[in-house]
Amino acid sequence: MDDLIAELAVLGFTAASLRELAGDASHRRFFRVILNGGGTVVAALYPPGQEEQAARDHAVQVWGWERALPIPRPLAIRARLTVSEDLGDEDLDRAAARLGSAVLAPALDTLAAFQRCEFADLPTDPFDAAFFRRELAVFEEHALPGGVRGRGAVARFLDSLAAGLASHPYRLVHRDFHFNNLFLCGGEVRAVDFQDMRGGPDTYDLASLLRERGGAVLTADEWTWVERAAENLGWAQGWRQRYLECGAQRGLKVIGTFLRLAAAGRPVYLTWLPAVRARALGALEAIGAPAPLRAAVGGSTPEGL
Repeated sequence: MDDLIAELAVLGFTAASLRELAGDASHRRFFRVILNGGGTVVAALYPPGQEEQAARDHAVQVWGWERALPIPRPLAIRARLTVSEDLGDEDLDRAAARLGSAVLAPALDTLAAFQRCEFADLPTDPFDAAFFRRELAVFEEHALPGGVRGRGAVARFLDSLAAGLASHPYRLVHRDFHFNNLFLCGGEVRAVDFQDMRGGPDTYDLASLLRERGGAVLTADEWTWVERAAENLGWAQGWRQRYLECGAQRGLKVIGTFLRLAAAGRPVYLTWLPAVRARALGALEAIGAPAPLRAAVGGSTPEGL
């Protein structure tokens, strides 16, 4: 802690105290810095050797802030330490406990801000089919038996799904647009964990919002919100099918990620798994996924995979 306080002082932030914050699935460590004289900032400390990653993430944050995206203001960087505006503690999970589905309206406004933003000069590359397929490999590794990965009807379907997503109309996507990365601040929703934003399918972030974590539990009237978003965001025809395809791909990736994290000693992610499985299974059924894959999403692996 003393070394971190010293590094902050070099950047001009005199810390009265520090409090470590939960970092979700990140390798970074986050700290709320209580400043002498009042006020707070958030410091992110990257692992040793990740100075280049810190610089790249800071560049993405600066890019987004300069374009008025609803993200924290970047304040400083030094080697593997970055400092940003503090958005407080009320993520949408906590906000929904007192406001219910009313939190979704400002979240859609935030989504609109991302979708309006051009991304041609963004420091991160757009999604492509290979990227989507690598994400699906997380599901294969952690949810399918070792003898069937990369083979048969399931593998062919996953290849096709990844290629299909890469043909969707693209907008700027946050990439992890779920309740724990969205904070209610003064009646507006602002996003953290934005460093991997990139060009991607127009329905991708909405699938994250309504089908993952607290969003999957809260939104019994999912399609009402999807229709509202499609109209407000001006999506081209065919958005229903695209939304289901994004929901299927993203759901498979998230299931694999949650299983990986649980196996690594973080069982809290299993809390969200049933709702994510249910939403992913519904999307897979709607787009004609092979029965063995649907069985694996439901938590079983019958013969025929």
